[in-house]
Amino acid sequence: MHVASILHVVLASFVLWVVPLQYAFFADLVAFPVALFVLVRDIITSWYASAIARDLRRELVPENTANEDREASSSAVAAESSGVRKRKTAGARRGSDGPDPTVSAAVNASSAANARISDISGVSKSKLILLVVQIVLFAMVLDFVYRPLVFPGDDLLIFRPGFVAHDSARLHIRYADEGKLELRYRPLVTRTGGSAGWNTAKAANVPWESAGLFDPPTNLTDYTKTVDLAKLQPATKYVVELHNLAPTLHAKSVLLGSVEFTTSPVPGQPARLRFGTGSCIKPNFPYRPGTPDIYGFSSILEHSDTLHMFMFLGDFIYADVPLYFGTDTEDYRRLYRQVYMAPSTRRLLRKLPMLHVYDDHEIKNNWHSKDSPPMGSAMAAYAEYNGQPNPPPPTPDVAYYNFTYGDIAFYAWDTRRYRTLWEEKGTEGNEGKSMLGAKQKEHFTQWLRDVNHTAAVKFVVSSVPVTTAWSNHDSSQDTWRGYPTERAEILHLTKHVPNLFFLSGDRHEMAAVQLPSGNIEFSTSPVSQFTFPFIGQFVRDSNGESTLHYRRPGHVKYGILDVDTQSDRKIPKITYSLFTTDVDKGRTPAWVYEAKGASWR
Repeated sequence: MHVASILHVVLASFVLWVVPLQYAFFADLVAFPVALFVLVRDIITSWYASAIARDLRRELVPENTANEDREASSSAVAAESSGVRKRKTAGARRGSDGPDPTVSAAVNASSAANARISDISGVSKSKLILLVVQIVLFAMVLDFVYRPLVFPGDDLLIFRPGFVAHDSARLHIRYADEGKLELRYRPLVTRTGGSAGWNTAKAANVPWESAGLFDPPTNLTDYTKTVDLAKLQPATKYVVELHNLAPTLHAKSVLLGSVEFTTSPVPGQPARLRFGTGSCIKPNFPYRPGTPDIYGFSSILEHSDTLHMFMFLGDFIYADVPLYFGTDTEDYRRLYRQVYMAPSTRRLLRKLPMLHVYDDHEIKNNWHSKDSPPMGSAMAAYAEYNGQPNPPPPTPDVAYYNFTYGDIAFYAWDTRRYRTLWEEKGTEGNEGKSMLGAKQKEHFTQWLRDVNHTAAVKFVVSSVPVTTAWSNHDSSQDTWRGYPTERAEILHLTKHVPNLFFLSGDRHEMAAVQLPSGNIEFSTSPVSQFTFPFIGQFVRDSNGESTLHYRRPGHVKYGILDVDTQSDRKIPKITYSLFTTDVDKGRTPAWVYEAKGASWR
């Protein structure tokens, strides 16, 4: 096998099933044409040599030689039938006369030609098989890389729940057609009163209510729109339908889709919350021929009936992996549509509200350049598809936000837009470097004061890890390890806040770490992306931290947290469960940790 062919097989396999690196893809773009040229050249040469060999055979093995062979065979049969003495006589005669040199030469030439043709045919077959393998591999690489351009999803329909409060819900819609739209809703469960719980039977006799008519979204927002559904009851399960009121021959309206969700308890009330957490997805990785899917979402689907929501911690798209298509907003929109087109995404988000923060790959790898291009284009697409359905931010121009679920409080950081530039002078010692920026940090600090003794459990969401355990060059700049002064300032504040936990992703690995402040961080990724099975620089129990658990392997990893503030009003229960398809196909936890709750009043 030629070097170029081997290189192409290695590079294509690396992109499709190991790590979809841009440089590996570019290298394969060079390796494949070279391998193709060499293989085609050798196959043509083999065919040409085979034709010459056939001509030589015809010249060296004439027709009369074949006739002599047939006559000799007939004589031998006659001699055999005449008895032992004739066979001996014939044998003696042949021994005295000796073989015919002309016949021997012709037979030898024929055997050599046949062997040569056989060798040439064998080489040609093996190279033809190799050629097919090379072409199929390259076709799969092109499908994996360029599918967003070939199948852009212009007609994609999205109808999913975003943030669900105790009395309202945000519904995210993408609809690229005409006609007035209407939301119709009704409760699926009804309260029986007191501590008796809930009646989970479908309330088929409850009439539908209309949330009013509205115009379809326009191409200015890539046909996306977020609609708020108000006047809902707390802790109630609802079904909502989206209708197009354009009449048809058979109906006055067309049902476009339906979703289900459960509203949260009244703020401040004890609650039981079960939610998922994780980051990093790439459609159809590892690659499988056919309709692309997101295998992590398929696994989460098996738990979705018991989940109230999912906190997605960034890298929902990979704008630069394995190829950066451009800086236009449409280049980013196509990638979001690819994710929402996946079958498992559509099934999962029909009944599971998903909230988002963004990270670097929604823009470009290790983004730290504030509002420089292409930040504007990237954030426009993010807002249309993932940002608008989130809880309302403090001001419309920011992406960080906070919300509550009963007496459980959440704060989601924006860890990209406000970073101090790495190249900025005077920050060599890190004293002046900031990840949050002054405005966001002030807002977060006030939130800590507000929830310190009003929320039983608090979660701080960071797209990048707070722990310093990841110590390679990339993490030393990109994670909180590269911002030690501000990190120490934040941990000094959270040290005095009971039952506060950090949630993060980004590293394509999982770690549970007790930070120097005593707070615990659960860093979980990837939900459905590559991982490095053999290399990594995670340092356990360093810099005043204590590693509770660490796991590197697994293309699918996500966490599920169970929070119970009802059983004991003073000391809540918090349980983290790690799921990976490497263990029981994600049906049962690979690791479980029960955090020690503290009195918070």
